[in-house]
Amino acid sequence: MRLIASRIQVLLDHAYDLLEKLDLPPWQEYKEAASAAFHDVRVATVSSCKFGHLTFRPVFILLGIILHCLAVVLQIILENSIYHGWRALKEFYFQMQMATIWFIRYQKSLSPSAIYAEVAVLAAVTTLWLLRRHVKKHRYYERTMAWYQVRKQKVLKRYNHFVDQVGKTSTFLALLLPHLLYFTFAAIIKRLLPWLVTYLATKTPLNAFIQYFHPLYCTFLIIGKSTQHLRTYKVVEADGNDKKTVSKTTPSNVKRQQKQKAELEEIRKEVVDILKYWVVYAIIIATVRTGKLLPFVGHMFTVVGDNVTKGKRRQGMLSKLRFSSKFVEEISLVFFTWLRFMPSSVTGQEKSSLKGKGNSPIEIIYKKFSSFVKSAMSSSASLTNKAAGSHLGSGSMLSWCVGKLDFPLSILVLGRAISQETKQKVITTVNELSDLIPAAITLFVPGCSSYGVIYVSLVAPAFLSIKSCDEINKKSSNFDTMESKVNDASRFLRFWMIHALVTWVLDSFAPILAWVPFSTHVIWLLWAFLQLETTTRRIYGWFESEVEKPLDQTQTMQSVKRVIAALPSSVDSQKDPSSNEGQVEKSKKED
Repeated sequence: MRLIASRIQVLLDHAYDLLEKLDLPPWQEYKEAASAAFHDVRVATVSSCKFGHLTFRPVFILLGIILHCLAVVLQIILENSIYHGWRALKEFYFQMQMATIWFIRYQKSLSPSAIYAEVAVLAAVTTLWLLRRHVKKHRYYERTMAWYQVRKQKVLKRYNHFVDQVGKTSTFLALLLPHLLYFTFAAIIKRLLPWLVTYLATKTPLNAFIQYFHPLYCTFLIIGKSTQHLRTYKVVEADGNDKKTVSKTTPSNVKRQQKQKAELEEIRKEVVDILKYWVVYAIIIATVRTGKLLPFVGHMFTVVGDNVTKGKRRQGMLSKLRFSSKFVEEISLVFFTWLRFMPSSVTGQEKSSLKGKGNSPIEIIYKKFSSFVKSAMSSSASLTNKAAGSHLGSGSMLSWCVGKLDFPLSILVLGRAISQETKQKVITTVNELSDLIPAAITLFVPGCSSYGVIYVSLVAPAFLSIKSCDEINKKSSNFDTMESKVNDASRFLRFWMIHALVTWVLDSFAPILAWVPFSTHVIWLLWAFLQLETTTRRIYGWFESEVEKPLDQTQTMQSVKRVIAALPSSVDSQKDPSSNEGQVEKSKKED
């Protein structure tokens, strides 16, 4: 026990030593410090609350004012809503009462047959609603569409098998089969429903929409798409040139370049397709207009009305060969529908064998027309060179003209009469107008200037469009080269848009221009001027700006307003003559 007591005493001594080393404050000092801290915390809290009250008091006052105003507005709205709602309910009850009385009186005034007819209509509507609900419940429409798709796949499979069997015998017949089916179907429709074909061709704008307005709309969209793509490419290229430290082989740049190439390839295909259509359309119109100008053949191309053909009983041989306007419109509708919307007749198995060569109607006719136009332009150019004389030697007439112009233009540049840019423009203009030299000869031959107008307005632009299509179709791995080719081809798309507008204006004023001397010469010069690249882009740029502006801010509308303002008005003639005399005297005094 003594040992335990000694050990406890040692522990107590150590505990006292530890307490002395910890230096614990006395209770009175600790109490005073705690009371001082509590006082400081209380003072700080009061001052913080006072500071917050002073700071947020304007905000709370503003919120109170806003809430008070909202409460007043909501109170007014609620009171008016209840008041007007009650009035509306009373008015609705009164109207319903009047309508019910009127309906009952109206039903009593009806005859039994009219009542039976109303009951039949209500029964029909109810039956249709129940039938729709039944069809929707049992999914008859979805089942019918599924059956139609299965039958369609079977028919297409049989058709492809039949085409393959025909292709083993003759590839030409296999390619020709869809076109034969189309024209056979058109002939059957004409035989069974002749009034429908005549109505669509003569009484509706469908024919003009298919062959004229829809291609114009597609051309406008393609031009906008190509222009936007070119602007985006220039912006991206400028950003890439500014950031020279960024590698072009990074994944983001490679992905962006692939996307640009895919977009450019799509634009290229659209540009080629629409250019081919305009070439085909121009050659068809040029052939028809040239045929009308020929002495004997023109009688066949002259369209007469149906009442004229019916009124004449005895007709000569040439009169029988003339076509009626109804027949021409129907043939035009069938032909341009086939030309515009008939897809390629090549099946999936045959495309690989033909190595990507298309066989759509535009492709078929374009191949024939392009070779014909190229041979015609080359023959006319060779005849022009021969007619120019033997002093030209082996060089062409174009190189001779450019060589003769280069020296005087260089002298003018040295004398600072013109700039180097103007010299290049002159040479470029001569190069662009070189294809019009054969047509220029018709200006000096009496009675042949109309042939020159057809050549300049249709044949020469078609030839240039063919050359542009050939350039685009050449494969090029360089993105910039393909971009420049597409940009050059868009110039001819712009020309065909301007061609449509100018043709419409000239056709509208054709009866007046027929009495103007040398009007065909002026029209020839107009078409030659429009074919220049600078002219085409400038006019189409003006056209785009007119379309993008509001109607009141366009130059066309402002010109119309000026013309209307310049016309004499009936209000001016009804003014007081004495006031007019006074104005005259004032002007004399001022003079």
